[in-house]
Amino acid sequence: MAKSLASFAPAPTFKGTADVPVAGRGPQPLTMTFRFHDTEAMKALSAEFTELQEKYKATAESPLSDEQEKDMRADQAKLVMKIASGWEFTDEFNVENLTQFFVTHAFAFGAIVTGFFQAHSGAKVKN
Repeated sequence: MAKSLASFAPAPTFKGTADVPVAGRGPQPLTMTFRFHDTEAMKALSAEFTELQEKYKATAESPLSDEQEKDMRADQAKLVMKIASGWEFTDEFNVENLTQFFVTHAFAFGAIVTGFFQAHSGAKVKN
């Protein structure tokens, strides 16, 4: 049976899982609602991720200040707001709550970004 291009139209939002490391419990699945991005938007996002990484690059000799860490978490939250529109928590999905989540869960940002790219590409993680 023939299919049209429209039958392959991506959903504007879709569910995905971020495996967030939780101290003493290991990775915990967090269901997120992610936003679809076309190829051009994905390029722009990739550039934003790289820019964020470069902006807050810390070394043993030059660690981030408390103010820089605070700014980094807020910038991470703003970037997640571009790729996601919701999460499974009952707490409102907003920059403030994401920022607090990133303070408590240091590796959550990376887990959410990884979950986004896996869900966006349809990639399956093997056990």
